[in-house]
Amino acid sequence: MFKFLSKALGVCGYIVQYGCITHCTFEYIGDFVVCVGPSMEPTLTTNNVLITDRITPRLAKLQRGDIIITKSPTNPVQHVCKRIIGMPGDRIMTRASFNLNPLSNTYTIYTAVLPNATIEMDADEQRAKTKSQQQYEAMAKLREKVDYVSHSVEDTQTKKPDSGSQPQRVAMDSDERGMDTEMAPEPRTSIVTVPRGHLWIEGDNVQNSSDSRNYGPVPIGLVKSRAVCRLWPLSEFKLFI
Repeated sequence: MFKFLSKALGVCGYIVQYGCITHCTFEYIGDFVVCVGPSMEPTLTTNNVLITDRITPRLAKLQRGDIIITKSPTNPVQHVCKRIIGMPGDRIMTRASFNLNPLSNTYTIYTAVLPNATIEMDADEQRAKTKSQQQYEAMAKLREKVDYVSHSVEDTQTKKPDSGSQPQRVAMDSDERGMDTEMAPEPRTSIVTVPRGHLWIEGDNVQNSSDSRNYGPVPIGLVKSRAVCRLWPLSEFKLFI
């Protein structure tokens, strides 16, 4: 009886020990992830199994182009697999393009990373602008103001009030009906600067992915791991680092 209990306790001890090792490994070193959904096609498809690395996000070694696993900002219970497009400080230009049927009023937002606008000038370039050039620029601005004022005075003097002038009419067609042509507002092009401590992430399938184009930059704290390789299927094994 005592031998049976000792063996049972030994087995339980081994189970707890290996369970703790497995938990620490999957929580702090790396784990396996099964992909579901079309947002990363054609790079990743449904039922692909990835080996991910949890050390890189903790050491802040993420780079542009890495495939990461992060919590969804709109649903923290859900994890999403996306690619890093912009790092903190990057300027992202978003441009909307209508799909094949413009009448459907559906469009896809495309993005591009712009070069940094900060231009570092060395000492020689700063000395290039001398006092004479600054005075010349000031005089040119003063002349522009004087010319503008003189032209405005001449216009007011030459312009005579027309009491019999008719109010501006609406353009009419041949049937004397107003032409009401309402143009659909075209989506604008905007530039977003990724704030500190955030990432701009997108899916490779831009036409079927909910990502930073919808909910904006994602805090780095939500990133769980970085994809290292595709383990399954074996015929499509691929390293991502």
